[in-house]
Amino acid sequence: MKISSRVPYLLQPLLEWLLDNDMTPYLIVNTLIPEVSFPTGFAQPDGRIIFNISPNAVRNLTIEKDYVLFDSRFSGSPFEVYVPMRAVLALVSKETGDGMWFPENDYSPDGQKQSDTSDTQPESKPESKKDGSAQKGKKPNFTLVK
Repeated sequence: MKISSRVPYLLQPLLEWLLDNDMTPYLIVNTLIPEVSFPTGFAQPDGRIIFNISPNAVRNLTIEKDYVLFDSRFSGSPFEVYVPMRAVLALVSKETGDGMWFPENDYSPDGQKQSDTSDTQPESKPESKKDGSAQKGKKPNFTLVK
C-alpha cells in the first residue's frame, strides 16, 4: 500500500503555529528538483534555497496537496515561486530553528533523491489566473526575469 506524503498535511498548521508565536517562517527547498521555479542565482551551492514566507514577505501564498506557490520580490523584481511538495525540505523558524524537517524529501543514503526513485509523475505548475489564484492541470508557463 502506497502512503501519501505527510508534508502537505503538516505545512499549513506548522506555518500557522510559527506565525501565532511571532516567528519568521523559513521554507527550505531543494532547487535540484527540475519543477522548482525560482529566480536563478539565489540558491546555495548545495542546491538549497531558503524563502521567508511570512505574510509581509510574500503575496498569494497557496499551499496545496502537490505544491506551494507564492509571489515574492528578488532584488526588487517580482517573481512567482513554484515549489512541488517533493522539493520541500523543511519549514522552520528563523529565530529559534523550531519547526519540522521532512527527511523523505532529502537525499537517501546512496546519494540519490528518494523522490527520483519513485514511479510517480512529476507535478506540473498550475497556470496563474489574473486574480492571483492558480488553475490545476495546465503546463507550467515560465517567464525569465532579468
